Amino acid sequence: SPTIRDKLSSGINAEYGGIILILSAQLVSASQMVVEEIFIKKHNVPPIQVVGMEGCFGVIFMTLLVLPVCYFIPGSGPHGSYENSLDAIAQMYNNPAMLVLGLGYLFSIAFYNYFGLSVTKSLTAVHRTLIDACRTILVWGIDLFIHYVIINSYGEAFDTKYGYLQLGGFAMLMLGTLLYNEIIRIPHISTPLPAYPEISADFEGSQPLLDGSLRAN
Repeated sequence: SPTIRDKLSSGINAEYGGIILILSAQLVSASQMVVEEIFIKKHNVPPIQVVGMEGCFGVIFMTLLVLPVCYFIPGSGPHGSYENSLDAIAQMYNNPAMLVLGLGYLFSIAFYNYFGLSVTKSLTAVHRTLIDACRTILVWGIDLFIHYVIINSYGEAFDTKYGYLQLGGFAMLMLGTLLYNEIIRIPHISTPLPAYPEISADFEGSQPLLDGSLRAN
């Protein structure tokens, strides 16, 4: 039987593997945002077209490759599958509420991607990333509100052990967003504002636009 040392070693390896997967996912997500910005700004592709192209390629990729592979991978799901899409379709067919929630999720993701790409078009992908990170604060706040104000069986209770650390992380996130967008400026640290020349009272613009020799008789 495995010893305690073997279990600890296996747990540590799993943690390192999880961290590597998270970093890899962040790299893929960042690359996607950079490519989207190139298409939108360099090639002048409308955001709605980018969302449509991503949706079409995503449906084809998931339908023809990912979902069939996950179906045949052994797991604890229905019929011994890791991900049983046929069972999910049957559940939505037998439960209209689940079908409505699924369709609502699809529409919300579509609008979310469109608005995100619109921010990228108007500003940059960095601004979109910072604004998107602030979304976590809103979700956490709504969870706390639902739990403590509406019904305590839903939402999320405040974790007295790690909640204050989470608050500190959110505060740093908000501060970084405000500093990057130059809403808050720190003396001697923030980039100085450009100096614009002052317009004096005897500016040349007060002179006639046409010289006397050019004006009509």
